[in-house]
Amino acid sequence: MSDLTGKSAKPFSIHDCNGNLHSQEEYKGSWLLLVFHRHLG
Repeated sequence: MSDLTGKSAKPFSIHDCNGNLHSQEEYKGSWLLLVFHRHLG
């Protein structure tokens, strides 16, 4: 596995829990923390 520290993420878009679409470009130059969890419902 290669070291990806300090590398840019591949472009992406994702929906939030309210259905709003967000793209990586909106956060350019800012820190962004993505948290993924498994829904067991």
